[in-house]
Amino acid sequence: MMKPLIFTLLAALLLSSCGTSRTMSRGVKLEGHAAIERPSSKPSGKPASSGELSRLSEKLGVSLTKSDDIGFYREAASWLGTKYKYGGTSRSGVDCSGLTFLIFKSVYGLTISRQSAQILANDCRKISKSQLRAGDLVFFRTDGKRSSTPNHVGIYLKQNKFLHASSSKGVVVSSLTTNYYVQNFLAAGRVR
Repeated sequence: MMKPLIFTLLAALLLSSCGTSRTMSRGVKLEGHAAIERPSSKPSGKPASSGELSRLSEKLGVSLTKSDDIGFYREAASWLGTKYKYGGTSRSGVDCSGLTFLIFKSVYGLTISRQSAQILANDCRKISKSQLRAGDLVFFRTDGKRSSTPNHVGIYLKQNKFLHASSSKGVVVSSLTTNYYVQNFLAAGRVR
């Protein structure tokens, strides 16, 4: 019983000196004094070749460089074309929050809520559109109601593009500058 407590305290000291935030086993959330940052993605093996960068860029509709988080973009591209399925959490069918949940688990090792409204309320801090960077979340209200509760979420890629599970098209990349998404945009968030 004493070892887990000591481990948690030591980890808290180490992480607070680094200024990072991580959720450790047993669900203990540790936060440092600096800005909250997502942990980087798991090592993605070999660095991306110029050919892979070109293929991923074309597939996702964004310009990628070797300094981008290629592990994140590989995972995002691998979901393109997956069918939409309400409540789905697999490659055979996924909804918007399921896609977000699965990518965050796979790429960052983080477990976030399973519904758009809970992700925004419990797992994010709100940021402005101008602060968006790869891996941030964008929230929308797409059912015609004008409340502050989102019913759709996507993952920001870069260059005003985001990945999401569309109920009519499945997993696709869309632009935040499209009139539909401009009119229905609710908030941007960074997972803490």
